[in-house]
Amino acid sequence: MQNEAAALMVFKAATLFDKGEECGVEANSAKYLAAEAGYEACQTAVMSMGGMGYAQEYHVERYLREVLIPRIAPVSPHQIMNFIAEKVLELPRSY
Repeated sequence: MQNEAAALMVFKAATLFDKGEECGVEANSAKYLAAEAGYEACQTAVMSMGGMGYAQEYHVERYLREVLIPRIAPVSPHQIMNFIAEKVLELPRSY
């Protein structure tokens, strides 16, 4: 479900971009959803394998390390949530 939600938001952002329309909210939402889905999948894989999830020969520990990159770069989930709060919910800028 998380992957599908991320994919749909990517397509929505891409469609808006192609039309020359504003797509910041959709692009940030897509990045957030995809990064969180990847992290959740890797965390579940490590937990499913127990202690062997940290063993290098299974590569799961590497995936867990590497999935943090899209989660924090170039903006963190909190920065995305601040952006969404400002643009969608019309809350005052908090950063």
